[in-house]
Amino acid sequence: MKNKPLNYLITGGLGLIGSNLANNLQGKITVISRSNKHLSRLNNKKAKLIIKSVHDLNEMDVANIDVIYHFASTVDNYNVLTDPYIDIETNVKDTIHLLEFCKKLRKKPKLIFPSTMFVYGNEYDRTKTPINEESKTDPLAIYPATKLCAESIIKLYSRLYSIPYLICRLTNVYGEYETFDNTKKGALNYLIMEALKGNTLSLYDGGNFYRNYIYVDDVVAALRILEKKANNDTYLIGHEDSIKFKTLINCIIKMTKSKSKVRSVRSSKFHKAVATINFFADTSKIRSLGWKPIIGHKEGLKKIVKRYKKLLNS
Repeated sequence: MKNKPLNYLITGGLGLIGSNLANNLQGKITVISRSNKHLSRLNNKKAKLIIKSVHDLNEMDVANIDVIYHFASTVDNYNVLTDPYIDIETNVKDTIHLLEFCKKLRKKPKLIFPSTMFVYGNEYDRTKTPINEESKTDPLAIYPATKLCAESIIKLYSRLYSIPYLICRLTNVYGEYETFDNTKKGALNYLIMEALKGNTLSLYDGGNFYRNYIYVDDVVAALRILEKKANNDTYLIGHEDSIKFKTLINCIIKMTKSKSKVRSVRSSKFHKAVATINFFADTSKIRSLGWKPIIGHKEGLKKIVKRYKKLLNS
């Protein structure tokens, strides 16, 4: 006897991860997005798209849903300079809004919440020990602080109302459909496009820091495994190998045969105050469930370069 297809709700479903997930899911899929700006990312013709914000969701939108992937979120640390309340509104209040509907339902949907490695701050540099789920959290900006706050609220609602959940702390996620015009988010993608154009590449502190990049396809594979195998727990999802940022840039220049010059610039006072310097991940917990990343850094970069070349030539 076949299992009944699941009903999915994906908030932030036209983002890099949400759209990739929607394209790979089977079942009844409802995608929530506050705009159709990135509609081209959604290739699953069976997915239903609703243009509204999480704040405007009602009880009927959540009823009969089996799994909620709550991707709707702010995405960087810079909002504090222009609108310090938007992180709280989006990451905390909208999450509570969703949970309030879930608690009233007779059949509670499973809530899967993508959090961020930035909740750990500079704990790696303090301890020189790869970060895992039990490492001390010490967010350095409003964005990760609100994500950590949302984690605690989700766990509270689970204890009070038996809402099943998963918290997935993601490292630096990248992919071919990430935007390339925003230096505050998707810096790697931005620099790939700049290299293809032959423009000067400016790197904070010469790129002498380690990042943990993981390709979006591997993240989606991890989420699917966790959906099936885990409940009421927290997992760190990252690549097995961190890599020095300037090594990635040198690889991009070689791969694109770019004539771009690389220029080292001093980090701003703000960046130094909020940035995680180096990050190394211990992902043994999720690996014990049978997952591991399969897309290496070079393969991931090649996918992006191939697509960006097509865009430039179109």
